[in-house]
Amino acid sequence: MAKYALLIGVSEYQHNQLKPLPGVAKDIEAMQRVLLNSKIGGFDEANLLTNPNSDVMRSHIEQLFLHKAQKDDIVLLYFSGHGYKHEDGDLFFVSHTTQINSQGVLTIGTAVEAKFIHERYMSRSKSKRQVLILDCCFSGAFAEGMSAKEAVVVSINNEIAAQLGGEGRAVLTSSTAAQVSFEDAGGGVYTRYLVEGIEKGAADTNSDGVITVDELHEYAKRKVQEAKPAMKPEIYAVREGYKIHLANVPVSPELQYRKEVEQCVRKDGSFSVVGRNILNRKQREFGLTPEVAAAIKEEVLKPFREFQESLQEYEQALTEALEEEAILSDETREELKRLQQILKLRNEDVAPIQARFGDLTPPPPFPTREGGKDNNSPPLAGEGLGERSEDELPSEKGVDYKKLRDLLKAGNWKEADYETYLVMLQAVGKKENDYFKPYETFLVMIQAVGKKENDYFKPDELLNFPCTDLRTIDRLWVKYSNGRFGFSVQKEIYLSCGGKADGKYYEEAWNKFGDRVFWKVDNNWIDYNDVTFSTSAPVGHLPFRRQCLFWLDRVAGYGVLFSRIETCKL
Repeated sequence: MAKYALLIGVSEYQHNQLKPLPGVAKDIEAMQRVLLNSKIGGFDEANLLTNPNSDVMRSHIEQLFLHKAQKDDIVLLYFSGHGYKHEDGDLFFVSHTTQINSQGVLTIGTAVEAKFIHERYMSRSKSKRQVLILDCCFSGAFAEGMSAKEAVVVSINNEIAAQLGGEGRAVLTSSTAAQVSFEDAGGGVYTRYLVEGIEKGAADTNSDGVITVDELHEYAKRKVQEAKPAMKPEIYAVREGYKIHLANVPVSPELQYRKEVEQCVRKDGSFSVVGRNILNRKQREFGLTPEVAAAIKEEVLKPFREFQESLQEYEQALTEALEEEAILSDETREELKRLQQILKLRNEDVAPIQARFGDLTPPPPFPTREGGKDNNSPPLAGEGLGERSEDELPSEKGVDYKKLRDLLKAGNWKEADYETYLVMLQAVGKKENDYFKPYETFLVMIQAVGKKENDYFKPDELLNFPCTDLRTIDRLWVKYSNGRFGFSVQKEIYLSCGGKADGKYYEEAWNKFGDRVFWKVDNNWIDYNDVTFSTSAPVGHLPFRRQCLFWLDRVAGYGVLFSRIETCKL
């Protein structure tokens, strides 16, 4: 029973379009230090491979999995550097000699394909305990090649299991399959907390003296997200790979006190009066000096401090931008979004800062008519709202829009979903079911075309959506958001991004639109949990895209709805 590790770090690149990563060297050296420590990692070998070309990288990986490891050995492969995700979704590890062609596209033949490592080496290895740690962009894409058929149940020696943990494979990633990772001057943030969890023993959450793969990942993930909330480290396991024993934990007063600090610290990085009393008592009980106790607390609080520093940096940049521009330009808004992504802050992190400055952007201009207003044609978005009775909510299909009106009027953007859900269930003779909770606008639009709440729109149904109903829905959104939200608002933004209201799908325009309305953050399309249900959200943020886009084939998407909006002259 042996433990082998190969630590690959690529910090320098021949091609000038590949950014150097000076922190990588620190990453692999730190990992080597804790793994070779006989009292902690206990690895027999932890070899460094710095700035290799693709062939050398493949050769060393082959040696690790196929020529060195035996059945009961633990093998660990660690990679820190640039990751590249091909348009087909496959992940590639960028080597020192990886090239980029004249079109600016990475030449995949000069990189190392993750699928190749998985199929050629890991799947053929004698070792039944494999750990792969990836601190690179798009690293979550690696696990997409781990098929369910690999989850075969096998019997193992109880003594071996007690020493090494469960059999299987575990992949720890610093990011999702669609997310960039993050490095600061000291190296990868994810790696920093992996090392800390092992070296300090802090990852031994159940205090059994052993750090398993899942304990290490959960510790590092928690610390990463305390400092950089937008980062989403992930773990993937085959069979019981998550229970592989990676390190031992020598018990010490410092570790015991650290766990007390971790337990007492609140989510905002503060301590209550009671918490401080507990820690003072534990300090005396463990015989620690005030200096040692303070140093441990400071280490635990470091990610919270980094988070606050990121917020302060964002707020300072926003303050200075507003001093130069009374109304932020589109270019400045894009730069602020880029800064938010660099700082790894989520929408909800920066929303309170933005709210303190009020509305940062004006609503986009609404469409105008040539030759003046035509009294016989339908009103434009936001036009004549004061002339229409509040109780006049026309519908071609007998849809009652009073609840939608009242909830939007009250600013209850999210609560409207569930309230109307109950009414619509009564209309179709069903009972309340918490599993399906559609959105308010989704429900009333579905009823307008005579469908039930479980149905999806077909493109032709949206192309023939009742203009009266579409106008009523949009008018309510525009009115009660003071022109910030509504389908007509979204259409104008989409057109300004290069899209066309012709029912077709324009990928570049759609991606730009997603960036503008903050449906895309850090190159990821947000889900319902990330929606900002307030007027502090960017112009066009609501109604959320699920209400139309994902009822359709992606090729049609919102373009179908925008085409109908154009026809209905919203």
